[in-house]
Amino acid sequence: MSSDQQQYAFIDAKYLDSILGKMVETVSESKGHIFEIGEQSRSEYEALINELAEIKEQVDGTIDRYDKLEIQARLARGHLAEVSKHFQNFKEEDIRKAYERANNIQVELSIVQETEKQLKNRRNDIERRINQLRQTSVKAEKLVGQVSVVLNYLTGDLKKMGELIEDAQEKQAFGLKIIEAQEEERKRLSREIHDGPAQLLAHVLLGSEIVERVHRDQGPEASAKEIAKFRKTIRNALYDVRRIIYDLRPMTLDDLGLVPTLKKYLNRIEEQYPTVEVVFRHIGEEKRLPSRMEAALFRLAQEAVQNACKHANPSLVKVSMEFRDDRIHLLINDDGTGFDPGKKKENTFGLIGMKERVELLEGKIAIQSNVKNGTLIVIQIPILKEGEI
Repeated sequence: MSSDQQQYAFIDAKYLDSILGKMVETVSESKGHIFEIGEQSRSEYEALINELAEIKEQVDGTIDRYDKLEIQARLARGHLAEVSKHFQNFKEEDIRKAYERANNIQVELSIVQETEKQLKNRRNDIERRINQLRQTSVKAEKLVGQVSVVLNYLTGDLKKMGELIEDAQEKQAFGLKIIEAQEEERKRLSREIHDGPAQLLAHVLLGSEIVERVHRDQGPEASAKEIAKFRKTIRNALYDVRRIIYDLRPMTLDDLGLVPTLKKYLNRIEEQYPTVEVVFRHIGEEKRLPSRMEAALFRLAQEAVQNACKHANPSLVKVSMEFRDDRIHLLINDDGTGFDPGKKKENTFGLIGMKERVELLEGKIAIQSNVKNGTLIVIQIPILKEGEI
């Protein structure tokens, strides 16, 4: 082969490698998007199934309440008619009470009827959405499998198939645990929002209708008292929403940086675990880091402290962060029960996740622990630029 032919062959091979690389990248991204769609659909499906069961229960309760109120309303109207027909035989107080009772029951009937209508509409919407999500999840799962086959053909090396098969079960178990943990967190968040702010806001919505009727029937002073009651409810809902947002991602992390956010979080931990003393110190000149790096370091500290407080029963947890020119040192030390690092235990995926996160940041993590002698976690992370993370 001539030198020109060799040059063209090299160019063609390089061009083909470039095309193959782009194909692999595109297919990988597509697989990730499809997987996310499937996971979101499954998560939403589970949440909607739970919500549907709750709504059906609420509908049954509302219908039962309406039937009972309807009976009370008929009796109250009958009594009111009797009072009106023979009003000269009744005291003025009895006549007023009969009118107020009939009116109050009618107001409650209207509220219950409107609530039932809204619940049934929501139930129908959820059932339609569940059917759509079920179909989407099935299609996404099928597509992920097909795309995986394509990726295996594009990137697979027959010599590595044995190695892939050997650790497939372990990787699958870890991946399924991650998915399970994500789904549990989404369920927890859904329940927390439903049981907290959503319930409070629904209470305020119903209460606003009552305030309107009180204002119309009893005047502005009575309605003002009702409004004052709901201010506290709204404040509680706002507090719950802010707490949930903070747990998802503290806004102070972007506004103030890593150290103030970590201090605030550790103060909350002391409130949450009154028997645990948390000591925090930082060494060196505090500096702002790339956003994703600050978030990762915060989550690492959060996971380590939460693990200690939940599982090790410590009386003291020390958190130390040292800023150096080219790296960050993070140390978390507790005097809790400790564990044997060489012994495999169930539910140790928190530590595995920490190791994965440190590896992504090109850092190092060391865990030293002995039974009844506490645990020390040492993390070293190089300071990377935003584009290097």
